[in-house]
Amino acid sequence: MSIDDLMCGIEELAEARPDYDTAAMYYDGTAPEIFASSKIRAALRAHNIDFELNFAKTPVNAVVDRLEVAAISSSDEKITALISRMWDDNQLDLEFRNLHRRTCEFGDAYFICLPVEDDNGTVVRVDMFYNSPQTVRVIYSQENPRLKQFAIKKWADGRYLRAELYYADRIERWTTKVDTTGGQQTDWEEWLAEPEPDGDGTVGEPDPDSWYIAHDYGEIPVFHYRNDHPYGQPEHYGAYGPQNAINKLQATHMGTVDYQGFPQRYALTEAATTDTSDLEPGDWDDADFPEDTTGRGPSDTGDDSSLKAGPGEVLLLRGFKNVGQFDAAKPEIFLNPLMFNVRAMAQITVTPLHLFDPQGDQPSGESVRAKEAPFIRKVRDRQLFIGATHREMIVFCLRQFGIPNPVVDVRWAAAATIDDKDGWLTVGEKIRNGVPRKQALMEAGYRAEQVDEWLEGVDDAELTRRVDILATVADSAQKLGAAATLGVIDNAQAHALLNGALSDIELLAGVEART
Repeated sequence: MSIDDLMCGIEELAEARPDYDTAAMYYDGTAPEIFASSKIRAALRAHNIDFELNFAKTPVNAVVDRLEVAAISSSDEKITALISRMWDDNQLDLEFRNLHRRTCEFGDAYFICLPVEDDNGTVVRVDMFYNSPQTVRVIYSQENPRLKQFAIKKWADGRYLRAELYYADRIERWTTKVDTTGGQQTDWEEWLAEPEPDGDGTVGEPDPDSWYIAHDYGEIPVFHYRNDHPYGQPEHYGAYGPQNAINKLQATHMGTVDYQGFPQRYALTEAATTDTSDLEPGDWDDADFPEDTTGRGPSDTGDDSSLKAGPGEVLLLRGFKNVGQFDAAKPEIFLNPLMFNVRAMAQITVTPLHLFDPQGDQPSGESVRAKEAPFIRKVRDRQLFIGATHREMIVFCLRQFGIPNPVVDVRWAAAATIDDKDGWLTVGEKIRNGVPRKQALMEAGYRAEQVDEWLEGVDDAELTRRVDILATVADSAQKLGAAATLGVIDNAQAHALLNGALSDIELLAGVEART
């Protein structure tokens, strides 16, 4: 029964929601600091102190930056034109960027596609909308985990909860009674559409069948994007633990900064000979700051205890035999473990370490390719998962326009391309040693159609010459960059020299083409 499906879907959404909420907190950097001391935790909460260092979003962004759809097309030009129209109608260049990010952030994301018909029943467009896994979930068959049983969407609407169930032949609309929790079957009833007013402005009774919307789509119009089966996992899931440690280290480190700027001091006194009754209540009282009208700050009661910790406080040990100050904790005590946790985060999430610190020492050439190899394999795996759902969704949309069995090709921009001297020299050596030209360039990260265009009318000797030129240009750019870094030349001079060389190469290429 549909009501059973409704309650099953609500239960599944409720069970999955906390994990998605956690993923969003760590991506947004709003996960709370974890402290063993309840007093420290209460103090930070009371003063709304936040020293955010959110590294956990980097594993997500690093993958998203490599997920760029180059083209979705078909061998049939009319179908390709229709895909282009759907792309423009739904601004898919923007929607896909958001979709890819959410898929990586949550591990799951959904697109709901609903055909729009004109008055004659002809489909004029298909509306495609991103939906969060916090409110939408596809329920799969227990017998066949690849088969969608139904999908549910549930959301709050004022004093009501609304829900829609999506099937291969219908959509059902449900609503709660006013001010109910939706946790029981009796809380739910059929959600009837509001009737349109008549010509005289009167409103009749709602259609009792309007909650049940039959359709002939042939499949469930909800498409599940994920990075694993049956449901995905956030790309930064392994970063939660290291991020907790980083939050704790950073907040504690910031606490020691007060002591570095205003060291805590002490004075040793002779108890029998020294009268301290006329000492002011605090060697450096908060009343020294004019904006404090109470004469003391939030950390100072106005009465000195013999052992009271705080920036600028004096520890009075009677006798005044000696005075001194306590050294604050050294920054490396916190920074070294912090960087250890960043490295751990990089390893656990299979994200290159240099992506966490773009200003640090950057590897180049073969070193970059070696360090990024596991990450590139992960990105290509995500392209397979997401690309399959892109294809499934576009095929569904084309079928709504009456195209029975469309063939669609989803092509991605390369996850990594060769653009340095060593890489191009390697490509040249492969070609000289018998590797087919097309294969060598595709292994360098370029798409098949790009390679076909480049190779048209180019023989092996000419291709080798071009590869050598690219290697020389890459080497020159690297050396000019090093010279600019050392201050031998400035950046403007480096750009001018490189642009001049490129212009000369283009001029020579034009002369050779004409001759």
